[in-house]
Amino acid sequence: MPEDAPAPGTRERIVDAATELFAERGYLGTSMREIAEELGVSKPALYHHFADKQALLLAVLLAAIEGAGAIVERAASRRGGVRDKVRTLLEGIIRDRRRQRSAMRLAEREAVHLADETRARMLAMYRQEFLLPVETLLKSGQDAGELTASADTAWLAHALLALAQPLLSVDASNAEQQVNATLDLFFEGAGRR
Repeated sequence: MPEDAPAPGTRERIVDAATELFAERGYLGTSMREIAEELGVSKPALYHHFADKQALLLAVLLAAIEGAGAIVERAASRRGGVRDKVRTLLEGIIRDRRRQRSAMRLAEREAVHLADETRARMLAMYRQEFLLPVETLLKSGQDAGELTASADTAWLAHALLALAQPLLSVDASNAEQQVNATLDLFFEGAGRR
C-alpha cells in the first residue's frame, strides 16, 4: 500500500467517531478538528474522505440506516413465522441499541443542518432500506394469516416500531423479558382476554 493511501477502515472509523461526538456534543458543537483529534489523524485525512462536515453528518446518518436495514434483512431471512422474524428484529434492535439510539437522536436533532435535497435523499433511503422491509416482513405475516389482513401494513410497521422504541434504552440484563413483552403487546394486544 502506498504511504499516502488511507488505511483500510479509516472511513468507517471516522463515521463511528463522528457519530459519538455528534451525539454527545451536537453537530454544531463538534468541529472537524475535534473529530481528527479523537481519531489521532490530521484534518486533511478527514477531508480526504469527506468534503465537509455536512457530508460527514450525512455519512453518519446513512451508516445508521444501513445498519438498521441489515437488522431487518437478518430478521426477514430467519426461518419460522412472522413472530419469530419480529423477535429477531427486536433482538437486533437491542443488540445495536447504542448506535441506533445515537443515530435517531442525530436524525431528529441534527438533520436540519443538511441541505433540503440531501435530507430528502436521506429520508428516501430510510424508507427504502428500513421501513419498506419492515412492511414487507409484516405483509408476509398477513399473507400467512398470522396478522390481521385488514390492517394497513405501513400502519402496522409504525406501530411495531413505536413499541420497539423503549428497547433502545433497555438494560441488557432484562432484554429477553422486554422482547417478550413487546412481542406479546404487538401480537396479542394490551387488553385482558
